[in-house]
Amino acid sequence: MQQLLLIVLTLCSFIAVSQTKKEEKPKPAAKEKKPQEKRARTPDSLYFSKYNSSIIVGYYGSTKGYNVDMVQYLTKDTLRKSNLNYIGESNWVDGIEISYDKLSLSFGYKSTPPKDKDKKGETKFLNFGFNIGGNKWIVEGSYRRYQGFYEKNTLNYDTTFKQTGKFYNDPSLRSTLHKVKFLYFSNHKRFAFKSCYGSSYRQIKSSFTWIVTANAYYNTLKGDSSIIPQPVRSYYGDQAGLRNLNVFGFSIYGGASLNLVLWKHLLINTTFMLGPEDQFRTYRYDSLPTRDLNYINFTGDVRAAIGLNYRKFYTFVSFIGDIMPYKSGQMEIKSTYYSVNFTMGFRVHTGYPKFYQKFQRTKLYQLM
Repeated sequence: MQQLLLIVLTLCSFIAVSQTKKEEKPKPAAKEKKPQEKRARTPDSLYFSKYNSSIIVGYYGSTKGYNVDMVQYLTKDTLRKSNLNYIGESNWVDGIEISYDKLSLSFGYKSTPPKDKDKKGETKFLNFGFNIGGNKWIVEGSYRRYQGFYEKNTLNYDTTFKQTGKFYNDPSLRSTLHKVKFLYFSNHKRFAFKSCYGSSYRQIKSSFTWIVTANAYYNTLKGDSSIIPQPVRSYYGDQAGLRNLNVFGFSIYGGASLNLVLWKHLLINTTFMLGPEDQFRTYRYDSLPTRDLNYINFTGDVRAAIGLNYRKFYTFVSFIGDIMPYKSGQMEIKSTYYSVNFTMGFRVHTGYPKFYQKFQRTKLYQLM
């Protein structure tokens, strides 16, 4: 698997703070620190620079994957023959990213098919997203669709695997996800999340922040028939005929993020978020009635990035992953999505057009 993505770099900024003086009295030496103290209460140019008035264009390469793990709790299985691990491998995608002010868009223009199609089958996928917001909060929207999965543990129940090397494959199995994510950063005056996961900021000094996130999504897993391979259905009891799982999830939880700056231009980020999630699930079967259930489970998001961040040029490799577990008394289905990305690009200062300056004076813009 190839490694790759992400973004962001640089241009200078910011404000000079002045203080009026009375001519009659010389300014005491102790008061010379006051401008610095006042300055620390605003976005501090010592901690990050922002490039909202620049057009930022970059190349990105990306590989993504989607894993669905299934474990049953109905039948004793010490050899774990019934444990399933469906994998959807996406192609390597080349694309372009464009950012301006508080909006970022990306789209792919070429894909390279994965290897071993004859043994694993082929995954068809569609994937796009956007984000909007500044340094205080961000809203991310995404859509993902995967169809065609191979089962990694085929060797456990298929005696012909050693001769053929072919994995159990379900070309009809498909998963879709519609998701909206809100992120709020407590230390937004000194921490720039988009230094690694965007391109309109550059972190200058190391900084840390707490994060509050709210998420809403609709996730589906569907097959034309049962998604359990025939050789292991006996382990799953009345769940053996499961062919469809739909989940609406909502969550509010928290986490933390660290931007570590080394030698002025090397930037490393680690981000982790975890918390409870309310899940409204619909289970559909080949022969049993539909079941509508509600559960609360824990879910999480993990991100990491490393790259070089200069005033006009940037290059990053990043990892983004999210985990959605759907656990009940009879079985657990865990969806894990990951994306490995490579990005490099340039910033060109353009200023703000007059029509855009009018938009910047609106209340909607001021809230971003």
